[in-house]
Amino acid sequence: MEKQPLVQLFDHIQKSCGYSMVYSDEIVSDTILVSVNVKRTAVSDLLDGILPKKLLFYKMMSDRMIVIGSARFVKKSADIDLMRSSVSGKVVDQTNNGLPFASLGLMNAGVYVSGGVSNENGQFHISYGFKNDTKYSFKISSVGYQPLLLDFTYPDTAVLAKIVLKEDRNTLNTVSITGNRPLIERKTDRYIINVEGSVLADGNTGLEVLRKSPGIWVNSDGAIKIKGNQSVMVMINDVVQRMSEDELAEYLRTLRSEDIKRIEVISNPPSEFEAVGSGGIIHIVLKKARMDGLAGQVSSSYKYGNRPFYAGGVSADYKLKNLYAQGSLSFAKDKSDYLGGTTTIIYPDQSTYAGRTDRYNNNSRDQYRFGLAYDLSKNQLIGLQVVGAGSEMLQTFKTNILLNKPTEVVSGDALSDWVRKPKTTGATLNYLLLLDSTGSKLKLIGDYVRSSKMEENDFTSQYTDPSRNSRYRNNTPNVTNIYSIQADYTKVFDHKLELKTGVKYVAAKRDNTILKENFVADEWLKDPGASNQFIYDENLLMAYGTLEKSIQKTSIKLGLRAEETYMKGNSITTGKTFSRKYLGWFPTVFLVQKLNEKKGSSIYINYSRRLKRPQFSYLNPYRLQLNDYEVMTGNPDLLPEYTHKVELGYNFWNGFSADIYYSRTENTIASLVNPIGDNVIEYQPRNFNNSSDYGIGIDAPVNLFKWWKTYNSFVLFHLATEINNFKVDRYSVYAKSMHTFTLRNLFDLDMYANYNSPYVTANSRMGYIFYVDLGLTKKMFSNKIRLRLSATDIFDTFKEQEFTNYKDTKISSYQKRPTRTFGLSLSYSFTAGKKFSNKKIEQSNEEERNRIGN
Repeated sequence: MEKQPLVQLFDHIQKSCGYSMVYSDEIVSDTILVSVNVKRTAVSDLLDGILPKKLLFYKMMSDRMIVIGSARFVKKSADIDLMRSSVSGKVVDQTNNGLPFASLGLMNAGVYVSGGVSNENGQFHISYGFKNDTKYSFKISSVGYQPLLLDFTYPDTAVLAKIVLKEDRNTLNTVSITGNRPLIERKTDRYIINVEGSVLADGNTGLEVLRKSPGIWVNSDGAIKIKGNQSVMVMINDVVQRMSEDELAEYLRTLRSEDIKRIEVISNPPSEFEAVGSGGIIHIVLKKARMDGLAGQVSSSYKYGNRPFYAGGVSADYKLKNLYAQGSLSFAKDKSDYLGGTTTIIYPDQSTYAGRTDRYNNNSRDQYRFGLAYDLSKNQLIGLQVVGAGSEMLQTFKTNILLNKPTEVVSGDALSDWVRKPKTTGATLNYLLLLDSTGSKLKLIGDYVRSSKMEENDFTSQYTDPSRNSRYRNNTPNVTNIYSIQADYTKVFDHKLELKTGVKYVAAKRDNTILKENFVADEWLKDPGASNQFIYDENLLMAYGTLEKSIQKTSIKLGLRAEETYMKGNSITTGKTFSRKYLGWFPTVFLVQKLNEKKGSSIYINYSRRLKRPQFSYLNPYRLQLNDYEVMTGNPDLLPEYTHKVELGYNFWNGFSADIYYSRTENTIASLVNPIGDNVIEYQPRNFNNSSDYGIGIDAPVNLFKWWKTYNSFVLFHLATEINNFKVDRYSVYAKSMHTFTLRNLFDLDMYANYNSPYVTANSRMGYIFYVDLGLTKKMFSNKIRLRLSATDIFDTFKEQEFTNYKDTKISSYQKRPTRTFGLSLSYSFTAGKKFSNKKIEQSNEEERNRIGN
């Protein structure tokens, strides 16, 4: 059979230039687009003489030749590498500012054939099999602007370079948005929880929003998990939060749900993210200004359990042409009593300890955030954000003690006054340069954070045996300073190829002090053996590169990250020092196969290697006496843990998804509960030999009726850890379900249920958790006022239980907090100047402080 004209052309180019070509056999409509890697100088004279007459045209682009021709001349075999042609442009307002998230619909002869959404800067890029000399239409719309119908004849796309939309002033004054984005949006490598405008947006702290979000699990201590029991890294507006779990939980309590736009959950992060956090990344994105004018919100809330909780705050955004300003201020006061907590210990000699503790809390928190951003030009932006948070936690513990030994029975009372005042301040400076309309960009971020805490614990105990009486106090202040700077470069090529690379440097310094004083002869005397000052320095140097390629419906992403750690510890008290230096390599592989783009179905598999460095406080060689029967110690010999993790998942039917995962961790860091004699229990971070974690997860958003939506998450996993030939393992279940009922012109009702079966952590087993929350939201005056009534843990079933059986010592503890509360919250949204468009219309396609530890 005689070769087709295009195949003859390729053969001729190959023979003349010596270049080979990569082909596939897909044909888009009746037009093909062929990409041939050749040298311009080698073929420029060649083409005019041999191009078949029925080819439409050819175009030289750098060292790439593009040939377009009619499909009927193409031999349909593995001969041709086809690509779809595309158009680009920008949507702006009348002041030439880019309009983000404008909707674009491409029509051919009045029929919708493709579409898209402009990015944060108003730019868009839409691919389609365009035909030469064919007329197309674009319909462009954005809330608050008059829709526009624009015609063009391909390939003349000059009219798309700048599409100007006019404000619809009548619409701005009267339009009411009744439709919301879905609570959950699932992307290729993550899923997104749209907090703004949802039932999560009113009257909650940041930690409560995470607890109620599908697929995120928060235990009673504030530790955050995605799957299984692995730690996660938390980011806020692209900045890693380098705090311990306790400090991070406290900081998240200072955030208001009213200030949160969305939460991105990335269970297996690619190489452009730090390798910290074996369980993945949770990225919290806060709101920011979008259009000229002033907009803001004032809110307050009140809850009552056995004592009152109240909070309030204000946030505002202002934008004038190229200048953006935003800020927020909030406060909270939390009083509560935890009554009847018990601890029981059975020692190897059958002695027993029984303690009953009542805890009285008087806590207050405040937080502020202020930011400025300025568009230096149409493709350059510089921004500064300053944040601060502070808390004062005043807690009193009253404990009744019964110590039953083979030779005697001793009873007593203990009183502990615990005062903590943590403060965090930070500043972030960023610069963004957009290099082209396809998404290529350069981003620079500089960040500084200072964390400090004053902490004092005054302890007194009295027994029927006076020789056991004691009084002492621990003063444990610390200060941490962290500096970081990073640069990220993204280059988007033709043929759906994207390159990302970047470097980052982090310097951290921590000063820990422990001052123990005993009360002797009516005065406080320092205990030199139990006092300590320790300074820790750490420097991290990181670099990464990723390459992502889309081939028809298949996406492949490969990445490699290198992180070098240099750490130095200096015990001022003992004069001992230690240092450690190690380099880690962290590869990532992602493969996604789209099945049905309209339904969003796809299958994926990914692999990553990640690490967890010891918290700063863990490396301090201290010994802290909490009370007569509990002691906490540091461990300067801790090594980082490394985790290998693989996931296989399937996204299908209307947002449903299912995945299985497996991870194995070496040198697992966990707190060992260890009896050390004389009825004392020691808590110390240790490197466990290893741990394995595997399971299956299912997310199922179900719309039962138009007015009844549910979001359901289920995880079944097995976790096993081992230390010194002692193994703990268990199958566990996490399940949660959120239901929202929308009763038009009346109110929205929501119900949230959570169940955690018993699970293991380190060498302990935690008891089950179950609770149900209810909420009712009333929207008034075009959604400017939102009134919410809430009831948490309505059946009063939330309880905390922990069991340990190690070295023939059995420890069990129980705590019931006042978790059943009733609350009222009120928020008011305001605007001034040019009206802001409702922020609920924004799409979710916008694209370090994790170990401070106190």
